[in-house]
Amino acid sequence: MMWQYLFWVILFVAALVVEGLTMQLVSLWFAVGSAAALSVSFFTDSFIIQATVFVLVSLALFLATRPLVRKLNRAPMVHTNADSVIGMEGIVKEEINSLAGTGRVYVNGLYWAAKSEQIIPAGEKIIVLSVQGVTLAVRPAEQAQNETSG
Repeated sequence: MMWQYLFWVILFVAALVVEGLTMQLVSLWFAVGSAAALSVSFFTDSFIIQATVFVLVSLALFLATRPLVRKLNRAPMVHTNADSVIGMEGIVKEEINSLAGTGRVYVNGLYWAAKSEQIIPAGEKIIVLSVQGVTLAVRPAEQAQNETSG
């Protein structure tokens, strides 16, 4: 029957389009399964047999390639240079008040949002403790110096 050929061709093309758009190996198995079902449709008019071939081929390919896909989809940790500012000194450009949600610092040639456990006025030197997203956790530089010398 003509509608069956058309159905499998449309499913094949749709699966390839989705695969091409996502590039994440989400529908490649369905494309191959629909191609297998299309091939079977030349020999039998039974849609049940064609659908069974589609499901079995797609499932078999999915199970066979699953370990490979998992391995490929593990994104490696991308290190950024943001961590390089940890331990650096900077200057407070806008008072840091975590309760008010304010605070900007200038560190290593860049302006950053900043937070601290205490209020730090503008103009004070700070030490970067950590990077949390695009915000630096800081403390006053003199407090850091007192802790290391005392």
